[in-house]
Amino acid sequence: MTVRISTHRAGRALARTLVCALACASLASPRAHAQDEERAPAPYTAPNNQIRFGNTALFRNLIPPAALEQQSADAYAAIIHEAERNKRLLPNDNALVKRVRDIANHEIPFALKWNDRSKNWKWEINVVRSNEIRMYCLPGGKIVVYSGLIEKLHLNDNEIGMMLGHEIAHALREHARERLGRQQAEQLTAGTMPQLFGFADVGSTPLGIGDQLLAMRYSPADETEADVIGSEIASRAGYDPRAAVTLWNKIDTATRREDNGFVWMHPYGPDRKQDLEKRMSDMMPLYAKAVGKSIDALPNYAGMGRFKKSGR
Repeated sequence: MTVRISTHRAGRALARTLVCALACASLASPRAHAQDEERAPAPYTAPNNQIRFGNTALFRNLIPPAALEQQSADAYAAIIHEAERNKRLLPNDNALVKRVRDIANHEIPFALKWNDRSKNWKWEINVVRSNEIRMYCLPGGKIVVYSGLIEKLHLNDNEIGMMLGHEIAHALREHARERLGRQQAEQLTAGTMPQLFGFADVGSTPLGIGDQLLAMRYSPADETEADVIGSEIASRAGYDPRAAVTLWNKIDTATRREDNGFVWMHPYGPDRKQDLEKRMSDMMPLYAKAVGKSIDALPNYAGMGRFKKSGR
């Protein structure tokens, strides 16, 4: 009983400290949070940098990474178990599974520089037979692809590469951890003690976050960052970055009318499309080097034509 009271008081003290820190951060940068949803991240020249803009690292630090990765692994295991039970988990020798794993395994080595923890992640990739247009890379490197994404949209390998890169980038840059941290901050400032801090009484059940992870809606800033980093990863692995535009056009057309559909979770519009096109001048040299060709020797890409070095 004494231990519980001590732990509870420690949690309260930390909560008060964090509330003060959040308040000070808000006063120090009154427009940071408003800009967070609108501003594009700075150029990514320092992969180990933990701050994009505003106070994103502060929010991430409210969620212990190991705890989030463990709960993500539990959510992933539940998805796989349910798919097996319903005979929807595609087997290891399935052609689509082999195709997706081959692309992901080409990309993962180029992803590790963006997050030191990812070097120790137990990466797993599985495909679930479903009409859903959906894919996840959960914190900790657990990837679930729903076959409808590839089959209904008729994705080629370059588009799959861009999609995998994008989802991997969300996990690497801990966007889910940041979003959940913001929720925890809101609870703290409201005077409640969120269980994700781990200060609940012994024997209590930690707050499950599986559903939140699977239904998370990312901000435009998150999407921009995932586009940039994901495209770099995929391009270095030998997948054509021009496929990012055709990929997201397909996803937008197929899911824009769905409540909580994939494009709702990953907001896409003219500004984001323009940004993808603008960054081609950075990505195409990486792709050309990966495939051993000069940019001028690269063939046209279906739906986009030949790349111009000006990026225009």
